[in-house]
Amino acid sequence: MDLKSNEERWAVWMVQARNFAKRQNYTDAVARMKLVRDAVLASLDDASDPKVRGRLERHLARAEEQLGALSEQYDAWRSEIAARRQHTIDQAAEEMARPLPVPAD
Repeated sequence: MDLKSNEERWAVWMVQARNFAKRQNYTDAVARMKLVRDAVLASLDDASDPKVRGRLERHLARAEEQLGALSEQYDAWRSEIAARRQHTIDQAAEEMARPLPVPAD
């Protein structure tokens, strides 16, 4: 795939981030959106034309909005995992108290 501009590259990365999130791969989704945000910020620092800066600021706002949403999903996902892990830990004493199954002869 030949991406001719940074904006095309950012658009592809944003789609990739959404697709990662659909598969509950929130770690990669958040990392990809941070990559977009950082790339837009770097381009924004170099831009001097007001029209270009305005367009880049809109890209930055969109990236930060999606990054915020993905971060919330990531935090919720990690909380669910932590709750399941804690439940397993809490049930360990009960499980250890159960007798072992009798093997078949």
